[in-house]
Amino acid sequence: MYHSKELHHAYYFVEHKAGELVSKLKHFLENVVGIKTVGNPDFYHGKFETLTIDDARTITELSGRKSFNYLEARLPSRRIYIIEADFVTEEAQNSLLKVFEEPTSGTHFFIISPQEILLPTLRSRMMVIEGESQKSVKEENILRLPLNERLAKVKEITEGISNEEKTKQDAIILLNQVEVELYEKGVEKSSGALKVCESARASLYDRGAPIKMILENLMLSI
Repeated sequence: MYHSKELHHAYYFVEHKAGELVSKLKHFLENVVGIKTVGNPDFYHGKFETLTIDDARTITELSGRKSFNYLEARLPSRRIYIIEADFVTEEAQNSLLKVFEEPTSGTHFFIISPQEILLPTLRSRMMVIEGESQKSVKEENILRLPLNERLAKVKEITEGISNEEKTKQDAIILLNQVEVELYEKGVEKSSGALKVCESARASLYDRGAPIKMILENLMLSI
């Protein structure tokens, strides 16, 4: 992407170093694509700890408007949306789904999160790019830990969320790691546990989800 003016309608970056990525992305847009990222009403950059359905509706409404360049008859025109989000609610993702199913010509989205947080239905409509810092993350093997140590991890995360030192994203990171390890063991062999993970993921995306109960059930079931 960084060597071409041709843009896909939607990109999903899984990257811990969001600030560095945004700087590189803006440089690319300015110097390769020729899009101003300052003082341009057709450029949007939003940062969210949790992107809610109200945020998604606002973004959808903005993306449905005619670009300022189009209105001034200076074609071709492009609208760029960079969205940084630690978490996106399920309702918000469903709200954004139509935007990506029926992309508007000249409109391009760049969604950035530190871990994979998008539902498969939304993710499948985007070009996914995994950052180098994400590839280098190594976690200990959860499945090899005794139950008491698994539950200790759950306690660490949930207490951290209560103290505002951690977020729901940390719970999703743990779930992602468990899923990766189960897939490495084999889908057929791990089918039951993978169904538990699927259920846990759906529950975690609910607003006000009982995170401790969900994670404890996960650790007891794998």
